[in-house]
Amino acid sequence: MSDERLAVHNIIIEQCKKVNMTGVKEVKTFDEESVVLDTTKGTLTVKGENLVIGSFSTTTGELVMEGAVWGLIYSSDGQSKGFVKRLLK
Repeated sequence: MSDERLAVHNIIIEQCKKVNMTGVKEVKTFDEESVVLDTTKGTLTVKGENLVIGSFSTTTGELVMEGAVWGLIYSSDGQSKGFVKRLLK
């Protein structure tokens, strides 16, 4: 796995129903209401309904997820930060 490719962490959310992500190191836990990921920017929790991971490549760090997305929460060093607050940092 190329460190440069994995280091880039991007999220594209389409119509709040499909998520394309890069920079994902590991899927920690998942169920229909929550997916917890280890990313290059910390732990990311995706909250929603009927969440399904369509594909995940450990080689490229790319993940595709579908379902109704309600929120994204980053946490690092035990501190939780909202998605908007993290963007404005």
